[in-house]
Amino acid sequence: MFPLKIAVALNGNVYVADSYNDRVQYFTAGGSFLGKWGSLGSGDGQFDDPSGVTYGPGGVVYVADARNHRVQYFTPSGSFLGKWGSPGTGNGQFNRPTAVRVTANGARVYVADYRNHRVQYFRESLPMVVPSSVGRIKALFR
Repeated sequence: MFPLKIAVALNGNVYVADSYNDRVQYFTAGGSFLGKWGSLGSGDGQFDDPSGVTYGPGGVVYVADARNHRVQYFTPSGSFLGKWGSPGTGNGQFNRPTAVRVTANGARVYVADYRNHRVQYFRESLPMVVPSSVGRIKALFR
C-alpha cells in the first residue's frame, strides 16, 4: 500500500487513495477495514495511479485517476457513478490530475491538473460534470 491522499466522510469513515495498488480502501474512524474497490486498468472503476480522493456532499467519493487523465466518482461503498476528463491541455482535459476537492455546498469540484500546471474547476451536476472555468494556480490545499 502506498497511500497518497485521504478523505474523511461525515460519518467518520476514512477513504485512502492507495496509489501503487490502483485502488481505494476505506476504514472506520477507528481503523477497522470496511472495503476496497479498483484494480489496474482504464475501464470504469479501474485506476492507474489514483492520486487524490475526496468526499463530497451527498456521499459522492471523487478520485483523481492520474495516469488515466480523468476523475471518477463513486458511491461511498465504491459503486461507479461516472467519470470525466481525457488526456490533453484543453478545458476539461488533464495531464496527471493529482488532487480533487469539493466545496462544502457541492457547487464546485476543483482538480489539480499537475502536468498542465493549473487547477480546473467544474460545476457539480451529476451524472455529468462540465468545465465552468480554468485557472492557473501553483498549489491546491497545501
